[in-house]
Amino acid sequence: MTAHERLRKFETNQWYRGTQQLNSQLCMVVKAGDWLAIRGQTGHDLKGEFHGLGDPAEQTEQAFRNLETLMAEAGARFEDICKVKVWVTDRAHLEPVMRVMAQRLRGIHVVTSEVIINGLARAHMDMEIDVYAVIQHD
Repeated sequence: MTAHERLRKFETNQWYRGTQQLNSQLCMVVKAGDWLAIRGQTGHDLKGEFHGLGDPAEQTEQAFRNLETLMAEAGARFEDICKVKVWVTDRAHLEPVMRVMAQRLRGIHVVTSEVIINGLARAHMDMEIDVYAVIQHD
């Protein structure tokens, strides 16, 4: 068994469909034992289509739909989330993003950091969330 499992591997030239020539090989999740690092999720679904143009709340809903799928594939669930880092491109986006996060993680007490930045990798993205989790065994 390898120390790390890399789930949903992809190449950026395929993911970004000709808009970037980075030639990077990435993955959506790295699983090391019970620990998960999940690639930043945005309004892009897991096929690369964007949802919620100009609507940070809908982008956050899509990010959580992605997280639900990715975590299940890794044998995890939302209750396993330890830390969420939230990136927004405008202070006004923080409230709608955090409202969706509060609804999706109701009853799960996580550690968060919120960061307001000038921009994300693609101009149409208003938010991104990074998640770290440790799988609990009941």
